[in-house]
Amino acid sequence: MAESLLYILGILLVAIGVGFSIGWHELGHLIPAKLFGVKVPKYMIGFGPTVFSKKFGETEYGVKLIPLGGYITMIGMYPPAKPGAEVKKGFFRDMVTAARDAHSQYVEPGDENRKFYQLPVWKRIVIMFGGPFMNLVLGTMLLLVTLSGIGVAQTSTKVAKVEPCVSISATATCSATDPASPAKLAGLQAGDRITAINGIHVDTWGSSSALLKAGVANQIKVVSSTGAARTLSVTPVLAQRPVIENGAVKLDANSKPIYVLKPVIGIELASETRPLSVGETLASAGASVAQVGQMLFHLPEQVASVGQSTFGNGRRNANGPVSVVGIGEIAGQVASNSQATLMQKVQSELGILASLNFALFAFNLLPLLPLDGGHVAGAIYEAIKKGIFKLRRKPNPGPADTARLMPLTWVVFIVMMAISAMIIVADIVNPISL
Repeated sequence: MAESLLYILGILLVAIGVGFSIGWHELGHLIPAKLFGVKVPKYMIGFGPTVFSKKFGETEYGVKLIPLGGYITMIGMYPPAKPGAEVKKGFFRDMVTAARDAHSQYVEPGDENRKFYQLPVWKRIVIMFGGPFMNLVLGTMLLLVTLSGIGVAQTSTKVAKVEPCVSISATATCSATDPASPAKLAGLQAGDRITAINGIHVDTWGSSSALLKAGVANQIKVVSSTGAARTLSVTPVLAQRPVIENGAVKLDANSKPIYVLKPVIGIELASETRPLSVGETLASAGASVAQVGQMLFHLPEQVASVGQSTFGNGRRNANGPVSVVGIGEIAGQVASNSQATLMQKVQSELGILASLNFALFAFNLLPLLPLDGGHVAGAIYEAIKKGIFKLRRKPNPGPADTARLMPLTWVVFIVMMAISAMIIVADIVNPISL
């Protein structure tokens, strides 16, 4: 019963975090839009029917039923058709016209010069980039709390156990032909903390293991649990061990651990929580964004993999795309994990939200309409075009008519909805297991 309640609580907490992340994103658009004088009639979290709304000034703030995104309404998102342009009838032409006329009902006397398309290019870029930027800021702040505030559990330099022998292969147990533990032969004991290897001071085992040299005597300085310091001569042996990357075992394309030969001395090290420096956390944030970018670059393959694992017999890739439903499922698993401490659960939940915000940052910057990156790309195209016209001493061509891309915008939207629907189904019938 308690486990089920914790599972539900984990989902609810992350759901609130997702809603906040969406609202925070939209604030990134709202604040600069208002500062630049654009009229913003609506600020909404979610889509579909309105659950709650309240009007303050000229803007209605509200929450809608389907929490799969959010939006702000700005008048004049698209410029009007150029004077003298030929008017043709047809489905696509009507679509373009509807985009130009959208939100025109909110234009009142005095609003004629408060339209989005009338702003200078740089102001439009600031408004559209503001949303993703807010997600980047929030993700980084959450990561600072989890990694620099709480810290990360990592292998320390304190010896928890000295093994009697060393398994040369990837198996966990020793065979009769495996050598005795170099650490035991040298007199290393449980409770000793390794402070230096071959004259180089060490604080973490990640840096320590790289200093070991196989087949030769290594001078290892240790401090015992009583504070006594001594130097031991230890000769490591080469053995198959998994590759550790970002605190986890690195897997190959078939989700199997990757093994390499490493110098081993035959000890089991204690785990301890160590706060990362701000620089280390910022580097981790950059790596997370880069990882999301790489996933987006290979999105067709990733989506195909999700479909194959869901409708075939494969296993979901834990590093593949996941929907809001999947995020809730993972959050529930974390919250109900009886093996984790409360602090570890809090850290994991905040880490999930940080990853979500990095994903929102990278995804929304894709140069495709209706995403923010599409509007940024349109503004950059306009700036380049105006620059070329100016160099050639031609009249100002005016704002880029991105409304003409509405048919393509709808294609992108439909594809996005189809992918989202498939991933949601996958998260329901074939969820990622931690």
